[in-house]
Amino acid sequence: MQRAGLNIRKASDAQHLEAIALAYATYIRISASPLQAAIMAELEILSGRKRSRTTHDLHLIVERFVSYGGETAAEQLAARKLISRDVRAIQHFETAKVLPSRVQALATTPGEGLHAWARQSAVAKRVCSFPPNAIAEARQAKAEARQRALIHEVTITTRRPDGSRKAQRRYAITGVLGIEIARLHRQLKDLEAAAACKT
Repeated sequence: MQRAGLNIRKASDAQHLEAIALAYATYIRISASPLQAAIMAELEILSGRKRSRTTHDLHLIVERFVSYGGETAAEQLAARKLISRDVRAIQHFETAKVLPSRVQALATTPGEGLHAWARQSAVAKRVCSFPPNAIAEARQAKAEARQRALIHEVTITTRRPDGSRKAQRRYAITGVLGIEIARLHRQLKDLEAAAACKT
């Protein structure tokens, strides 16, 4: 039973990936067509919903190739998240100049897949919205956080009324939490990775 379920899941994932590759190929053809505006207007009608300011052509195209379902409010929210993930993945293909015919083969490479591609696209967008010196500033912020995190030892001595020493305690004081350094480190790694992809 478990093996059969796993085989079905693998088949389903492969079919989903094939549909995404077809949606990507269709997007390329529509983008190059002189009838692009008319085609997208027709797809908007077929989608049954009005485009918002953030609706990309890919949203309408992807929904024609993949059935995301969604009867309940929770299912509809999950479907919207999957659609956004798939759109970002295709945007990554476009930026990285991956041919539609290479999508399925690329997915077999360790570390690749729809989630990874969507994340790379999101990171690249964040880098584009940052100023040119974003990486340098992120490195400086991380270095400053590490400096504040240096542990300083403080010794406190308590004395009796006659002046003799009662107790002596040593305390370690830090000016920044480790979680802040981890956040800054992650931000810097994302910026560097996105910058490497662009070069």
